[in-house]
Amino acid sequence: MIFYKDPIISIFAFSVKKIDNMNFKSTLFILNFMLITQFVLSQSEVVLEEKSTIPDYLFGKYQRTDLQQGEFSRFFFNEYTSYYPKKEITDLLRNKIYSYSITIILGTWCGDSKEQVPKFFKILDELDYNTNYIEIICVDRKKTAGIDISKLNVERVPTFIFFMEGIEKGRITETPSLTLEEDIYNILHN
Repeated sequence: MIFYKDPIISIFAFSVKKIDNMNFKSTLFILNFMLITQFVLSQSEVVLEEKSTIPDYLFGKYQRTDLQQGEFSRFFFNEYTSYYPKKEITDLLRNKIYSYSITIILGTWCGDSKEQVPKFFKILDELDYNTNYIEIICVDRKKTAGIDISKLNVERVPTFIFFMEGIEKGRITETPSLTLEEDIYNILHN
């Protein structure tokens, strides 16, 4: 028997010599099996992935800087840099927003959170809002965060909740009705 570099070809060559001893249907079955196996093996790649030390999604209380690291950061920077809030609206927010504290509930796995949260921070940065007054809570798909958030009544993410002196004055849920800055304006001026 001749041995080839490819073990499948070696088996094929050996099988062809044994055709005399087998019936025709069995031979066709074996040949088809070997060809399909060879094709599948030639198409597959061995991919070794490096394990990440950053979790797939964040869970619990975090700071803004945590959203700017890991997988979420890719979306954060893309959305942040490409968003241009309406200046005529942000100018109207400048004096009113400083009286409010803000809670953001988001899912780093959520498409709407990946889109809206960076835009929200862009607006706040343009207003020179002190982001130390922002509470950021990351939830899983069941809207749990490892801490009790039941009093916030979160149904969808992201949810931006505006408080004045501990009392909720309004919220933006999932996506804005108009634009983020216009929805913020409507909350602050009611």
